[in-house]
Amino acid sequence: MSRKLLIFVTLMVLGSLSSTFSFAQRVVSIGGTVTEIVYLLGADKQLVASDTSSIYPDKANQMPKVGYQRTLSAEGVLSVHPELLLITPAAGPAKVLQQLKETGVNVVSIDAPDTKQGIFDKVSQVAHALNLDIAGKQAIDDIKQAFDELAIPEAWKKRPPRLLFVLQMSGAPMVAGQGTAPDALFHLAGATNTVSNIKGYKALTPEAILLAQPDAIVVTQQGLTRASEQAIWSLPGMASTPAAKAQRLISLDALLALGLGPRTPQAIELIHQQLEDWAP
Repeated sequence: MSRKLLIFVTLMVLGSLSSTFSFAQRVVSIGGTVTEIVYLLGADKQLVASDTSSIYPDKANQMPKVGYQRTLSAEGVLSVHPELLLITPAAGPAKVLQQLKETGVNVVSIDAPDTKQGIFDKVSQVAHALNLDIAGKQAIDDIKQAFDELAIPEAWKKRPPRLLFVLQMSGAPMVAGQGTAPDALFHLAGATNTVSNIKGYKALTPEAILLAQPDAIVVTQQGLTRASEQAIWSLPGMASTPAAKAQRLISLDALLALGLGPRTPQAIELIHQQLEDWAP
């Protein structure tokens, strides 16, 4: 074998290895979906910390936390000596992120729209940042297969169920309109978002409920109690809706409902299961 050919082959092998195995680096992941993807790719041994929204898988809850993604502090992040910081566009404040960059931390934003393709893009971006492109491609293929195995119920093809996502916070309940993860999730499931006429998250009003007339209410499991469920049915205007009359409430894990990540096919399946007895 000639020397030039040997060099070429060696470079090809090294390139292949770098795409298969991640370089050892200390990683902090910010954002529940980003952290979930890190675990999916098998790179969790590189994780030294994550933020408080990183709740899946269960192992992520045992990881040191550096605060909430929107209110990070430079001191908190730097305390775990990261080399790579994976963030979502929601991470901040911007001043803190700039401070981290100035200290030499490689800050990579995982930015993709809340769409089916966006799920694949998120996985690809995280995989690339971790030098795990091959693992990323395999993960994407697995997620695509999971989507392919889903089937929209026949009854839904005649008239999709009207769903309303209600986010219960410390203040007034909020609903999810266009451009939100629940909106994308509903459409992928074959359902309709009853408040697709609004953009983003808005306060829930009696007028909005009366106009929406949802067939089911979707909420997150976190914090859901019998009292909070009754509070939903007691909202002004809710009693006259098909959802309230049938007491039809769908509960999803917060990351499934709000993250639009690798387990989105599972979220869709859960919606189908919990509306199994619904018919137009």
